[in-house]
Amino acid sequence: MTEPVPTVPLEPGDAAACVEVWLAALRERDGAEPARGTAERAAAKFAAPWVASRGVRDPTAPGAGAAGSPAARLLGLALVTAPGSGYPTDPPDAAYLSMLGVAPGHARRGLGGALLDAVAADARAAGHARLSLHVMPSNAPAVRLYEAHGWRPHGELHEHPLLGLPVRTYLLEG
Repeated sequence: MTEPVPTVPLEPGDAAACVEVWLAALRERDGAEPARGTAERAAAKFAAPWVASRGVRDPTAPGAGAAGSPAARLLGLALVTAPGSGYPTDPPDAAYLSMLGVAPGHARRGLGGALLDAVAADARAAGHARLSLHVMPSNAPAVRLYEAHGWRPHGELHEHPLLGLPVRTYLLEG
């Protein structure tokens, strides 16, 4: 049996580390530098009102429990922002899973699923019965993860604002 992955709430001081993990995850996924404007767009998500946030810290790093500490190396993150912070086509009552990322070398170890479940539970506890997210259908590992955790496709494909690639909205209800 696999040990559960412990998640911790993120703090505003973790935003820069979260953006770095996000950019590193994109580099690993795409095999190239993220599109121009990606870092700024990611940082702006941390300026939006938060509904829920979770991180996974390296338990072997000195100071692993200290938020914002460079020694508290972040291995993964999830951020849910307020309804209306996603795309205009999202259901107006759905909180938005703005970011879910796992540091290179740590994917496929249960961190993404643990983060996804933890922020969904936190968002529900905060009164949000529905959550939305956006994923490129070409990102098959992410699509499989979301579907395995109860997320379902919603609406038509639309265009990613930076990449111009197709994006699908997924909802988690209940």
